[in-house]
Amino acid sequence: MNKQIFSETFKTKNGLIVNTRPIRPEDAPYLVDIFEHMGAESRYNRFLQTADHVDIDRIWTEAEKIADISQNGCYGYLAFVNLPERADVPVAGARYIKLSSRQAEIAVSVRDDMQNVGIGTHLLRLLVQRALDDGIEQLVGTIENNNAPMWAMLKKLGHRLERQPEGNYSVVTIHIRETGSRLEDWLDAAADFSPEPQIIW
Repeated sequence: MNKQIFSETFKTKNGLIVNTRPIRPEDAPYLVDIFEHMGAESRYNRFLQTADHVDIDRIWTEAEKIADISQNGCYGYLAFVNLPERADVPVAGARYIKLSSRQAEIAVSVRDDMQNVGIGTHLLRLLVQRALDDGIEQLVGTIENNNAPMWAMLKKLGHRLERQPEGNYSVVTIHIRETGSRLEDWLDAAADFSPEPQIIW
């Protein structure tokens, strides 16, 4: 593939240099690579279903759909790391899809050996900034209740999180554009009425 042109570089807490750039339509091979380096638990947390024996043709089809950011309202980032065996190895991806002019659905994938070092959090912060530039006010996602790394990642963003439990999963809303007065109004309403949805910090 062509030489990479990265838009941002950062260092993880364990010293890895990570290069990032927006997802491009030709990036399906990178997305497949990330998927193949995710274990059963990571795949389940990402897709909310078992994804251990998925047909390779289906994997490529889904990767091509995700990479196709030409769709209106889609945007995403990829992260790459230089490893001893090769350079520019894809290690993580994050994207959003607009549900409306003010709300978008998010997803983050990090290969197993690159988790818990801050890569997913950094990509998510890039995604939040892009969403703000795009006029989005809320990011939403469905997360398994026991997916502790993802909940920890969301809390690091510093935005109000609204959580609506639904069995083993929760629908979380990240309020990325919120004035102080709107937050106070929400807290007053939450105190006066039902304790659900929950507020998380």
